[in-house]
Amino acid sequence: MRSSYCLALRLLPVVGVAAAATGCTTTPSASSSSAPPTVGSSSASSPSASSSSGSDSAAACRTEDMSAVITAQPHAENVALVTLTNAGPDACSVDGWAHISLVNAANMVVDVNTEKVDQPGPPTPTTVEPDESVWAGIKWTTCDKGSSDCAAGNTLKFSLQASVDDKPAELKGFPNPEASNITMGSLQIGSLQPSRQGVVAW
Repeated sequence: MRSSYCLALRLLPVVGVAAAATGCTTTPSASSSSAPPTVGSSSASSPSASSSSGSDSAAACRTEDMSAVITAQPHAENVALVTLTNAGPDACSVDGWAHISLVNAANMVVDVNTEKVDQPGPPTPTTVEPDESVWAGIKWTTCDKGSSDCAAGNTLKFSLQASVDDKPAELKGFPNPEASNITMGSLQIGSLQPSRQGVVAW
């Protein structure tokens, strides 16, 4: 009935069509009414994206909650693998570099020209569960122990917080501590990574 009515309107003068056209515009409005569900479905997906990016992260790892083993690499000269293990009761996070210090027999830190490098790449933010580990590599140059500008010591210490005293690391494959034969002209410290693969491939 309505379609016949609208067909008749086409035969009316232009003024008559203008006056009666509103009665024939209901069909296009059905098309515009389909837009809100599309918008609604888009907005419905945004909460899941927001909750994913807003997930809580673990607190930063503290030096006192970690233990360190530094292992000299037998097939790479003056290169060692640093293994930091979460010895605390809770998960914690790392993102950056550990600080490594050369210490002498008097338990004093010896000044060494130290550089933090993106090796094997930039630091990887990592959550470290209890008893799990992260890794880094270190590489140094040696020097003549008898030289006045040569840093010599008998052990290495580590820290994750600049304001906290370093903790001794367990050394494997290094000279006998009593001899104080660890010499360093310079030291490079690689970034902390969730996997040991590639961290000592310098």
